[in-house]
Amino acid sequence: MLAVLLPLAALSDPLPGYSAPGDPPEISGEELQDSAGPFEHKWLFIARILHRDITKLRDEQFQRDFGEPSTNMTNYASVRIKTPLIHPSDGCYSKNFSAQRCLRRIYAGLSTYREYLSKVERENLTAAQVTDIKLRTTSLLNIIKEKVDDTPIQPHPISKLPDGSAWTQRTVTHSILYNLEVFLKETTRAINFINKKLGNHIKKEIKESNWSSEKHSHE
Repeated sequence: MLAVLLPLAALSDPLPGYSAPGDPPEISGEELQDSAGPFEHKWLFIARILHRDITKLRDEQFQRDFGEPSTNMTNYASVRIKTPLIHPSDGCYSKNFSAQRCLRRIYAGLSTYREYLSKVERENLTAAQVTDIKLRTTSLLNIIKEKVDDTPIQPHPISKLPDGSAWTQRTVTHSILYNLEVFLKETTRAINFINKKLGNHIKKEIKESNWSSEKHSHE
């Protein structure tokens, strides 16, 4: 559990390849293998599975309720409601990366989306799939909670979702799924970067420890 105890606040180097919202995700098996260790694999794996499942659910809902291919989602940007997103000021981008600030923002946002997923669940989407997403979201929240300091996390205000016509219900569900996909994409990038930085810290400590042991054995 060494990686949990390492000072996340020290991980302030610029994030290579970490770009603004809207860019395509950079996910590969090689990146997962480069993570810090088994515990560190876990939260990155959960984040990637969540992103995959939400993307699938978003596309299914859009095609079902709007009768259009998912490539047409950009046409509905004006009707989407506001839900939590990751912004440059949250410390998750290269210019001002801050692991603690970023993870706090992710924790607050995911907590809000966990509540909003109950709304998605009521829209007759695949119940088992939504249940799995909620469970994985809770698991990821628990891991993130272990990695931040003891300062209370400021929760994101949970606004009352619009209610009304069938059209309103469709657009609200679409908004939640669309924005959550973007949120999880940035979450995955941030976790992957933190993993690599923690991995470097661990390798450095092991190397220094081995060097010290060899030095003493020759004295």
